[in-house]
Amino acid sequence: MDGFLAALPKVELHLHLEGSLRPQTMFRLAEASGVELGVESPEELEARYEFESFDDFLRLFISGLEVIRTGENFVDITVALAAELSEQNVRYAEVTTTPYSHYRRGIPMADYMEGLNEGRRRAQVEHGVGLGWVCDIPRELEPPGLGFTADLITGSHGPHGVVALGLGGPETGFPPELFVDSFERAKAAGLGSVPHAGETEGPASVWGAVKTLQADRIGHGIRSLDDPELIDHLINESIPLEVSMSSNVGLKVVADIASHPLRELLSRGVPVCLNTDDPAYFGTDLTTELRLAHEVHGLEVEELVELQSTAVRHSFASDELKVSINAELAALS
Repeated sequence: MDGFLAALPKVELHLHLEGSLRPQTMFRLAEASGVELGVESPEELEARYEFESFDDFLRLFISGLEVIRTGENFVDITVALAAELSEQNVRYAEVTTTPYSHYRRGIPMADYMEGLNEGRRRAQVEHGVGLGWVCDIPRELEPPGLGFTADLITGSHGPHGVVALGLGGPETGFPPELFVDSFERAKAAGLGSVPHAGETEGPASVWGAVKTLQADRIGHGIRSLDDPELIDHLINESIPLEVSMSSNVGLKVVADIASHPLRELLSRGVPVCLNTDDPAYFGTDLTTELRLAHEVHGLEVEELVELQSTAVRHSFASDELKVSINAELAALS
């Protein structure tokens, strides 16, 4: 199985750039920029990556943003992520980044976008990894009527390679319906809709994302199982769930990997792809998630290949890239 997983060409669709900073990278950037993290070593920082709740995680996540100060920092973290992806034979990833979180910290958007553009270019040239950007709205930070993120990615000066608008942050108190205008604009501009929903809130959050935000995919969405009608809708409309098992465990959404509803979702016929969400914070990578699916939930080779096929099918990658990856997957099944 280790050999198969290493050779398996992979696609990841739910991965946060700002959640990919390993403790060593965050510590190095903090030292370079003079940011005080309150720890003496990367190991001490890593010990903080244990969370009691989503809000607990969010506090550390936001504080971690402070080490990203310059356009070159965005280049560095993008290239570092691409190196990790390449080592796992990830050919293409749709990586979420949150421009408003950086704008409100005083980061010039020109520096931010130049950093993303150069990082994306180097990811392809140096590591052979194609990146598509998902710019997401932080629902607890960006006022719903502001339209900042939608303005950025639908204008002529947004980052290169943006494929979709996302919606992140805490679901409680910030339902999808608040952000309809931004998503309508993104859809009209030809971009996808990939909001988080059904992670910490129930089916109503997913229904809101599907009905009002015209979601092409749902980030997490495991609480959809609480509503059989919603499950039928996801199946009939072929709306996949971007499942991240270790993230769900780390944020206490489920008790452990064995309790995760991955197998139930697949058994019901829901389209599912596996992802890492914030791999640095949850100590995982895509190969690990696939191995857990096999070892804990009993997924065999054909099912693991199908998870990747689902990711390819529902990605916003070019048709040429999809054909190439699908040909490699077909040779393994």
